[in-house]
Amino acid sequence: MKKLVFAITAMLLLASCTGKKSDVDVITNFYNAALGKAEMTDALLKKSLSEDLLSALWEADYENTYSWWKLRTGYQDGISEDSSLESVEALGEGWYQVSYTDMGIKAVTDVKMTDGKISEYRPFRVPFRYAKGYFVRNDVEDGEYPSKITSQGEFEKYFGMATVMGENGKPTEIDFNKDFVIPVIYPETDQETSVVVERLWHTAPAELTLSVGTIRGQEHRSFKIRPVVILLVDNGYSDYQINVSLQ
Repeated sequence: MKKLVFAITAMLLLASCTGKKSDVDVITNFYNAALGKAEMTDALLKKSLSEDLLSALWEADYENTYSWWKLRTGYQDGISEDSSLESVEALGEGWYQVSYTDMGIKAVTDVKMTDGKISEYRPFRVPFRYAKGYFVRNDVEDGEYPSKITSQGEFEKYFGMATVMGENGKPTEIDFNKDFVIPVIYPETDQETSVVVERLWHTAPAELTLSVGTIRGQEHRSFKIRPVVILLVDNGYSDYQINVSLQ
């Protein structure tokens, strides 16, 4: 009996990680068409999207068509001709994370599947990675740092390496030929503080907004820290204006 329960539990965990194959197939077929790898037809739209979502995307003032491009970046021009679907990953509760390249722009859109069709979507986010193992230099004043850093020399004006023992103690390698940095530095505090990145997304053409918050402990400690988060973002966005919203 224990083996049976374990097997069922393992199957459920696997399903929650990979999602339903039928859902993934619908998402894959839709995005292949949305990214120009296949023809986007009314039949495919009606097979892929729920009636409510189709109604929300109907553009009566724009040649009587569905604005399905809202489920990708929505841009008409990009930095290259490269457009392709990269992965579809289950997030749980019917949501899937769709990672893709749209005209050279790397992006992520979340879609929700209901009864075998895409019923909701969250406008595309910009993927990023965290850079670990760096500290803020003592001569950096509060608020006196740029919204983005695009070179190693500029980065070293604000950060130093905080190498510790062990394989995982090495600072994250930053290749400025591929990525640029978005730094967020909070004032010194004696409270335990965790920086929480909520979202990095497009708010206007050539403009990104980063929403960041903190979780602070109640107790005060005998030393101070400088809470910081360093994000690595694809260089395809390096010319964009960066807005940071601190919560």
